[in-house]
Amino acid sequence: TASSYAIDRVDNTHAGSYTAVVTGAEGSATSDAAVVAVNSDSEAPEVVSATGSESFAAARVTFSEPIDPVTGGNKDNYSLSGGVNVTGATVGAEPNDHIVTLTTSIQKEGTMLTLTVNNVADLFGNSINADASMEFSTFIWQEGYVLHKFWQGTPNNIAGLIDDPRFPNSPDFVTLEPFWEYGPDGSNESGSNYGNQLVGWFVPPSDGEYIFFTSSDDPSDLFLSTDDDPANKLLIAREAGWSNARDWVGTGGGASNIDDKRSDFFADSEWPTFDISLEGGERYYLESLHTEGGGGDSVGATVIASNDADPASGDAPTLTGSLIGTYLDPNGASVNIIQQPADSDVDEGTAATLSIVAEGTSAYGNTVNLQWQQAAAGSDDFTDIPGATGDSYETGVLVIGDSGLQFRVQLSVPTLSATSDVATLSVVKDVTPPRIASVTANSLNGLIVKFNEGIDAATGAVAGNFSLSDGVSISSASAAGQSVLLKTGSLTSDATYTLTVGGVKDLYGNAVPAGTSKSFVVSVVTYTDIILADEPIAFYRFEETGGMVAENFGTLGSDADGLWMSGVGPDDSIEWEVSNEEGPNPGEGFLGFGEDNLAASFNGDLDLLWIETQGQWLSNLDSFTLEYWVKPTNREGNGWNRVGIVGQNDAVEYGFINGTTIQIWTPGGGALNTTYEFPDDEWHHIATIADGSQIHNYFDGELINSAGSATSDYGAADFTVRIGGGGVYDGSGNHFEGGLDEVAIFDRAIPAERVKEHFTAGREGGSKAAPEVDPTISITSADDGSITIEFEGVLQSADTVNGAYSEVAGAASPFTVTADSPQKFYRSSQ
Repeated sequence: TASSYAIDRVDNTHAGSYTAVVTGAEGSATSDAAVVAVNSDSEAPEVVSATGSESFAAARVTFSEPIDPVTGGNKDNYSLSGGVNVTGATVGAEPNDHIVTLTTSIQKEGTMLTLTVNNVADLFGNSINADASMEFSTFIWQEGYVLHKFWQGTPNNIAGLIDDPRFPNSPDFVTLEPFWEYGPDGSNESGSNYGNQLVGWFVPPSDGEYIFFTSSDDPSDLFLSTDDDPANKLLIAREAGWSNARDWVGTGGGASNIDDKRSDFFADSEWPTFDISLEGGERYYLESLHTEGGGGDSVGATVIASNDADPASGDAPTLTGSLIGTYLDPNGASVNIIQQPADSDVDEGTAATLSIVAEGTSAYGNTVNLQWQQAAAGSDDFTDIPGATGDSYETGVLVIGDSGLQFRVQLSVPTLSATSDVATLSVVKDVTPPRIASVTANSLNGLIVKFNEGIDAATGAVAGNFSLSDGVSISSASAAGQSVLLKTGSLTSDATYTLTVGGVKDLYGNAVPAGTSKSFVVSVVTYTDIILADEPIAFYRFEETGGMVAENFGTLGSDADGLWMSGVGPDDSIEWEVSNEEGPNPGEGFLGFGEDNLAASFNGDLDLLWIETQGQWLSNLDSFTLEYWVKPTNREGNGWNRVGIVGQNDAVEYGFINGTTIQIWTPGGGALNTTYEFPDDEWHHIATIADGSQIHNYFDGELINSAGSATSDYGAADFTVRIGGGGVYDGSGNHFEGGLDEVAIFDRAIPAERVKEHFTAGREGGSKAAPEVDPTISITSADDGSITIEFEGVLQSADTVNGAYSEVAGAASPFTVTADSPQKFYRSSQ
């Protein structure tokens, strides 16, 4: 009855004429006939692929088309090399009847086998070519990972998961996890109405007795085999209700029982003794089964030696590294380096950026894991650089002693690894004085002087190294990074002034020549200007000192004004007076803010404060950006769990999923967990960009990590966007403790470079260009043949009038060229 008609699998019975009858209020009409002719299938089936299995007693054969169940299910039509016998063959049910599962005698790990197929026919009687063959490798051991399988849409009970026809061989997706847990990094929001399974092997470090703990939300069962065979698995622990992620020695709710969650106290354990005695170095099959209904969700397990102290709730699973592993399919795995890291010359005092372009694939996806490594000059001893796992790596600021540093990348996909070429850095000594890049007014009593490189804090903080025209005084100077904040006498808007600088040094002792000057027009540029230039839909500055409204400066205007509330959530909250505290300011090294800058202040569960933004602003977006300054407090212990920053429950959930992890979760584009390592009570800038391909987190302007999946819609929900609590991960609650400032919401992915510029605008002052004075140049000649050049801007020279111009090192106006100097052409540039 639809406007189109599809036939999933065509055979001869579908040949004929087809018409459509359209019926409406005025009667009906019949379309012209469409004739479908069915061509006979005369092509023989082919073997597309063959793989082994983690049991080493089965193989999976994929054909190019559906297979006749009689010939395809005849084990005698298959043979394997290497002395491996085929003991059975089963053709999958439609639509998987192009796949045949073979049972075999035991295969050896990591061995190449040849499959030979004869007499197998398709559904139309076409037999495969004689002695058709396919070579494949059996599974191999992968230390340090557990295989995670996920099924969406299962009942919220273990029996329902097991009875699902997709279980265990047809999950919706699989991942490889470095800890025995899911979601990753102790997160507890991976979706709703699903079931999942963790599969791997435990390798005890030594002979002895071990105790296993499980924790999940909602129920889970933990199994351990008496050996490496999954067929011998026994139930050893259970979560019957729910507990928070990594809550090994506590309970949450429902039927959760603390004794059931540990193998030595579990009354229904199938292990013959409460003490589990294992041999060091042997592999024991381990499995978690888990289902989830709604709300928070997670599953994990950890282990201790029986004479060790119990784990603390919140501890990461000990089931990681050399204690776990799994068997993986190596067939089809590849890594291809398209662009190698390259040698480069780098100026002293700057950072170098190295990059690599690579692609790869495996049976578990197309993600290529990267790890940058570093070695000293002339050394072959390369070590991992912590956190350097992206396709580019930016070094710290380099000094002459760093010359010769070597870098390379270890690349891997599951079951295969490769190593890039080595890139060597040469560091060139800095002998050039800093120059003034820009002068910008951030108020009518303040200037931000930005240089082209980092400035020595001591000389940059000397007010006497700066002077202004028109008798305007300079009372103080403070330096940070490449900028100096000057407190001045009164300036006139739109007036032109000249700033003269001398004696300010860069980080390598090169001083700005006395008399160096730059003219500028006073056009006040603030941090707010920088953000608004990128047109956020919502931007909350929190400068209010009274009332109950946080004004929205974004494009949505007053429709998205924030309403201060007190209560658990919308159903029980009342409007509340604004709550503020001191925000980022120059006294803390943030030159781009005023000394009286304010921020929103939240006190967690004390007053249950939160901000209602009055709209579902994060629904149905194909990209977005969240940006803010944050100063959390009281994160110690296990008290922080699902603490909201800014988000929309069930659409874009965002905040501290625990005290050390910032998590963003979306139903359409996946999740990202980022470790937050800063101390409490410090201001830091965070931006999260979702660009339709991945989600990226930036801390203080630097990319930290990326994850998530491609999507054209990150999700939607009936909940509104809320700040600081009132329901960010859930319908209510999730209250934040600490300060938030300059919260911005964009309905698109802003460019990554703007994130850096936004942070720099707060740290060192705005990068939005104020009106500049055009560069000028003039000359006068003297009787001795010398000339004097007076200029505004940067003096450049070249050997020919149309030649390549370069900056004249250390040049300040006026600049004298003696009569015996070689011929040069000069110009001034901004």
